[in-house]
Amino acid sequence: MPEEPQPGAAGPDAPPPRGRRRTRLYALTDGRTAAPRTVLTMDTTITTAVGEDAYGGLPTEWRTVLAMCAEPGGLAVAEIAARMHIRLTPATLLLGELADRGLIRHRPPLSGGETTNVHTLMRIRDNLARI
Repeated sequence: MPEEPQPGAAGPDAPPPRGRRRTRLYALTDGRTAAPRTVLTMDTTITTAVGEDAYGGLPTEWRTVLAMCAEPGGLAVAEIAARMHIRLTPATLLLGELADRGLIRHRPPLSGGETTNVHTLMRIRDNLARI
């Protein structure tokens, strides 16, 4: 029998309840304003590089990102920021830290040549029309 949600319980994508303080952005990034090595754009795809057994001892925000970006799909940097309800710049810094520590993989967005094949776009359009 499925468990019924508790009154007032929020899902993983829900914003924090009113009156509850959010973590300060500088606390999430340890005061950093630039990524040490890894530079990510808002459309870079992020996937988790470690198993759930490696989550222990990590900060809550890091565990949240790792859980959201489980393989095979992953999420774009902008989508992660939106789901975590934080601004894009701190999100890219946070993800850069995770990438530098080897906890996530990042794939740059597709280049223009990979997205402008008219025949592929027409097949996608046709298949979507069938749905």
